[in-house]
Amino acid sequence: MDRNVSVIQPILIALFFLITPAHLYADATQISGGLDGRALSKNPLWGAGEEDLNLHGAFVNLRHVISDEKGDRYIFVAQMDANDNMNEFKAYQVYAQLKGSLGGANLRAGRYILPFGLLAYLDTERQLLQTQESVALGIKLDTGLQVFGFAGALDYALSVSQGTGTLNDQDSNKLLVARIGIQQEESRWGLSYLDGRVDTDGSDFFQQGNSDKQRLAIDAELDLLPWMLRIQLDAGKDDGRSVSAATLLADYDANARLSFNSKISYWDSTDEFQEMTIGLSYQLPNNFVFRLAQTWQQLNDVDDTIFSLQLYWDFSHAL
Repeated sequence: MDRNVSVIQPILIALFFLITPAHLYADATQISGGLDGRALSKNPLWGAGEEDLNLHGAFVNLRHVISDEKGDRYIFVAQMDANDNMNEFKAYQVYAQLKGSLGGANLRAGRYILPFGLLAYLDTERQLLQTQESVALGIKLDTGLQVFGFAGALDYALSVSQGTGTLNDQDSNKLLVARIGIQQEESRWGLSYLDGRVDTDGSDFFQQGNSDKQRLAIDAELDLLPWMLRIQLDAGKDDGRSVSAATLLADYDANARLSFNSKISYWDSTDEFQEMTIGLSYQLPNNFVFRLAQTWQQLNDVDDTIFSLQLYWDFSHAL
């Protein structure tokens, strides 16, 4: 491994053990996982996904919790993903978390999903309709340190990470992400800020390369039964060049098993990208979910239409 690889993560994880209280009452381990099979009529314009039938992804997640007299105290998560017909293996989330009293303050060290916009509480990795970080942000997970928690109806998160999306910190530059939000009975709202150098080299992202990014985003989730609306608006700069993005996800629950899904998104930079998708999700027995979607995409002056199917299965078991 490169000698510039950050040493902060293992030091912080070791400190978690040094400050462990003398009396621990219980621990629990949970294993979960899933399989994600898809069939696409053609490759998307922005590069993620493969046409034809394939095992798009599989994952296994281990979660270990150590408790004391105040409840859950230490949380350890490790998840491995295998993508593209099991040809690509990678760590997804791998972190240690120290949980404060009643969740007011938490410390997390390792590789985690960045708390920016809808990503702070919505991971669409295993869905056909996804949030727009693959196009508009260029990074989703990173290795670093995060402080987050709640104060009444307010929630907050502050992350300092490597900005590479991998375990290798090549340039020692840091990525700062901050979010503050408010959660109400039928809605939540958030304001996020991102600043730093991002090195994107994964095939799941529309643009690859190294760029200095600044982003400001407003996100909202509105529970208007039977509708669920999720919105994110982004504005900022890439290497001093103005960029903007907008995403709307709308789900309509027809009943306990069937929901109709839709998405509209827009990205404006040196490239202009627009996408509109309609689809449905149906909950099958034994934790299977069937999804289909029809997507219209436009990249600059190129138009395309993609039809996609998904059969998804997951499980969870306490050890």
